[in-house]
Amino acid sequence: MNKKQLSGYVSDIIEDIKENGDTAVYKYLKKFDGVDLSLKGYKVSQKTIDDAAKRVSPSLKKAIKASYLNVLSYHKYEYSQIKKSWVRNKNGVKTGQIYSAVESAGIYVPGGKFPYPSTVIMTAVPAKAAGVKRIVMVTPPNKMSDEVLYTAKLCGITEIYSVGGIMAVAALAYGTKTVKKVNFISGPGNAYVNEAKRQVFGEVGIDSLAGPSEVAIIADKDVPVKYAVADIMAQVEHDAMAKAYLFCDSRDKVAQIKKELPKEALNQVEIEFCSLDKAVEKVNKIAPEHLELLVKNYSKLVKKIKNAGAIFAGYQTPTSAGDYWAGPSHVLPTSASAKFSSGLSVMSFLKRTSYIEMNKNNAKAYKEIADFAGSEGMKYHKESAQVRNS
Repeated sequence: MNKKQLSGYVSDIIEDIKENGDTAVYKYLKKFDGVDLSLKGYKVSQKTIDDAAKRVSPSLKKAIKASYLNVLSYHKYEYSQIKKSWVRNKNGVKTGQIYSAVESAGIYVPGGKFPYPSTVIMTAVPAKAAGVKRIVMVTPPNKMSDEVLYTAKLCGITEIYSVGGIMAVAALAYGTKTVKKVNFISGPGNAYVNEAKRQVFGEVGIDSLAGPSEVAIIADKDVPVKYAVADIMAQVEHDAMAKAYLFCDSRDKVAQIKKELPKEALNQVEIEFCSLDKAVEKVNKIAPEHLELLVKNYSKLVKKIKNAGAIFAGYQTPTSAGDYWAGPSHVLPTSASAKFSSGLSVMSFLKRTSYIEMNKNNAKAYKEIADFAGSEGMKYHKESAQVRNS
């Protein structure tokens, strides 16, 4: 299916759901997922959530909770650092910004090869820290694992729907009898989900249009080969579209790493010998989702990096630390979009409202506004300032 065909295919399903609501959702759930939920509905009951949570092992619960607390702590700190300053300009006009959270957000948790409780944390927690009151989760019915439901419960999510794909995005964006529409949608998905998010943007906000996952690794002559190989393979295992780049200043290490990598992984990996400075140039051009600096003097390189979704500094910092545990959301810009965008954060769920306050002592300001408006021929714009200066 080419790009034009994909766009039309997705558009037809979205329009069907806009017009027919739940009836269309049930039709596509049966068609794509092989499930008939028309009798019991596709909202997940609290009992189902509670029962799923009981089946998760204590050790996994402990790991998930540690991740949740780390990510929550980080994003609460992020929120605390937002500057809510006010300023008066030379004419005495008070200006500033008011921050407010979107009222509702939908998080998309994909199915894919594995269950993704980490995606629940990395999308829901920034929204929670931002103060979003209603957080809704959607996930494909055949991939709704116990771990995912437990994590949703831990994050305080009680509104969950067993629907994925284009149907989930359309239902969140336009609403149905079952699903009340949201203001913002976040979370990764396949090409169909991505295209659906693109098409509903404007009706709702979206986090980004995610492409295949990618990592770039800059390594020096002292890099432990087993670290580089493990990190490349961690990237490759996402799916067949995932991409890994490795730039190393040692021909010997390049040869060793190539030798240790499974042959079937090599078509997803680009490995090149070059200087560290040249590696930085290449990375800034690629603008990778993840960047590992497997070098001794990583602090020098960090200052030179302009385009990367996230940086993992030093031999001891694998990408998986960011994927699961460290704090910042792992929803990051892909496909070179790190050149102009950032990862999901508290700011993704906040709106900035400009604030302007004037008073009768702002005579000079009123005159300047009137003069400017007059120069553009805007008669009543000019008058609205002059009338306050009389």
